[in-house]
Amino acid sequence: MPEVKELITSWLIEEGFEVKKLPASPQVRFTWGLDIYTPPPLRVNIKVFKPEERQDRVIILLGVGVSPEHQQALAKLKPEERLKFSSRLLSRLITACNICSVAIQPNPVDLKGVSVAMTFFDSEVNDNFKPRLLNMLMMMVNSFLLIVSTFNEAFPVVSGRAGEKSTTTRM
Repeated sequence: MPEVKELITSWLIEEGFEVKKLPASPQVRFTWGLDIYTPPPLRVNIKVFKPEERQDRVIILLGVGVSPEHQQALAKLKPEERLKFSSRLLSRLITACNICSVAIQPNPVDLKGVSVAMTFFDSEVNDNFKPRLLNMLMMMVNSFLLIVSTFNEAFPVVSGRAGEKSTTTRM
């Protein structure tokens, strides 16, 4: 049976994902990592890696940074209102993916980013695991869309040239 990394990589490529080697990071130590982008039309960046300290599992991680426009809108709120917004976002994410680990960073009152993670074990990976992996990745994409839509609902930002309106979904 091929190694977990090789199986995952081949499945992602077969499904049209862009797959690159994940560069080393001082924040997260890993044995191997993949930096992937979902196929068009929506290109979401997701990390897949084997943590150095837990060799029996693989982590799928979505990290979303808050756009400068949305950071400015949050900064105008009282701390209590920022906490309410972060709590609502966290509640929505946990409801949408009750098997995800979700974190508001650096804290709920000073929201700069959101991370959503899922874990699976090497022992689960076999020839029949591909559909589950793809479902997990779709859950990450849906989490991204939920984050973006929650921000855009609370703080609609319209940008574009004169007479042209487009909602900003950069995060």
